[in-house]
Order: sequence, then structure tokens, then C-alpha cells
Amino acid sequence: MDKKILPIIGFGLVGAFVALASTYFFIYNPEVYENSRFVESFKRPVLEAKDNPQRLKALQTLQKKGLEWAHYQLVASVKGHDYEVAKLYIDAGMELRDGGLIIGQMIENPSQWFELVKLLRVDNKDSLSGLFKVPRYLTELDKHFKQVEKRYTVPHTVAFKNTFVAFRKILQKWIDEKNAELANVNEMCEGNTRCIAVNVPAIQIEYDKKKPIAPLKDLIIWQQPSLSLMSTAILLGNQDIVAYLEQKAVTSRLNKMEMSDLAVVVFEVSEDGAISYPKGITVNKPKRGGKRVGPQTG
Repeated sequence: MDKKILPIIGFGLVGAFVALASTYFFIYNPEVYENSRFVESFKRPVLEAKDNPQRLKALQTLQKKGLEWAHYQLVASVKGHDYEVAKLYIDAGMELRDGGLIIGQMIENPSQWFELVKLLRVDNKDSLSGLFKVPRYLTELDKHFKQVEKRYTVPHTVAFKNTFVAFRKILQKWIDEKNAELANVNEMCEGNTRCIAVNVPAIQIEYDKKKPIAPLKDLIIWQQPSLSLMSTAILLGNQDIVAYLEQKAVTSRLNKMEMSDLAVVVFEVSEDGAISYPKGITVNKPKRGGKRVGPQTG
């Protein structure tokens, strides 16, 4: 057989195998062909809803729509403003577990927020109180978060500068002492190169062990804000939501901001939108640098 034909036959066999494998996956794999995962997801909730006609009807409607009984589907329907589907999930007994969705929709879609919280059945004091993590992809409140960040980073920058000034003094003292020791060696050896070669490395090694380590300056930025809904509404300047929350007896409370150095800044938002820090700002001591590797000179 011609050797040029063999590779062609080989490619043909590989292609046939891939075709057979694809056929099996899409035709004989029940999860793909029959959507069994979605179908199976409804078994338990349907069984639990057998004595609740309203819940059972909502579940059956979701099944007919080809959806899955899964929390991410509820979240997706809310984010996509498909409130009809979201209501079906709620009527079918699903509870929203993503608090970030409530505050996120307040920021992104305030005009429909009132309808949403009612639909989700969280339009009460208990559900609307507490702190909610603000989704990171939202930018509407970033200027306020940067304000909190600045209030935290400025004293840390000052503390680092003070620490570094003190370090420079210690380092200079170390340099002066080492140079004095080396000068003593030169004087003691009276120019004898062998004597110098024996004593200088020993002094270098000894002083390298005692060399001061420079402090490290952390890059500090805000990471994860957690706000009360009232604080959020005030910062957004949305008086309609403020009035709604007041009607529900929801009040403002202390908010939290997680920083990149793992610290948590506690701050409060007044009725006029001013940010204050009732617990003050804790200034962490600057970190020391890492261990030196190998001989050091300076």
C-alpha cells in the first residue's frame, strides 16, 4: 500500500471515532438528550408540594418552561428582570440566599426595587435590616468607598514614613559600625593582604547577620464593602427608598469595609450623607521585610 495513503486512512479513522463518540454523547446520554438533570431537580420539591396546590402549580409551570430547580435560576431571572419567572420560583417555595442581589438591584435598578422586594417577600424590617455585601462590579458608590479607603490609608502612610525614617537611622548606625570594624582590620593588618583576606570576610558575615531589615509598605485598597440598605439609599441620594425604609422601620447602622491588609474599617453614614468613623481608625504597625538570602553587603 502506498505510504502516502496511510496517514489519510488514519485521519479517517480518527474522524469516524469522534463522530461515533459525539453521537453517543448527544443521543444516548440522557442528561443531554432528555435534559435529565433539570427534570430530576424537580422531583423532591414536587413531592414536598403535593399538599400545596399553589406551590405545585408554580413548580409545574417552571418544568414546562424547561428550567431547573436551582437557586442560580432565580438569581438569573432577577438580574434579567424576568420577574414572572422569579415569582414562579418564589411561589414554588424557593428562598433568596443572595443578599447582594437585594442591594445590587437597589443600586442598578432602583425604579423597580420596590416591586422586587415585594415579589421576593423580603419587604419587612427583618429582611431589610442588617448588612449586605455590595457586588464588586458595581461602581456607583466607588467615590464613597475611595473616601473610606483614603481615611484608612493616610495615617498608615504617615506611620510608614515615620518607621522608615527611624529605620534609616538604625541602618546608618549599622553601616558606620561595620566600616569602623573594617578600618580597624586595615590598621591591625598594616597592609598585609593575607591578614586582610582572612579577617574582612568574617566581619562582613558577622555584620550581615545583624543588618537591619527595611519595613515594607503595604498596598492598601478597599476590597469588600458591606452596607445597610438605609446607608446605601442615602449615599445614592434616593429619597423614595429612604422614605420606604423609614416606613418599614429600617434604620441606618454601622457599615463595614474590608481592606486589602485584612483590616475592617467601621463607618457610619449620617442622614445628610456624611461618613464618620465612630470606632476610629486602627493603624497597624508596618511589616518588616522578608528574610535576607545569601551574603549581604552595604
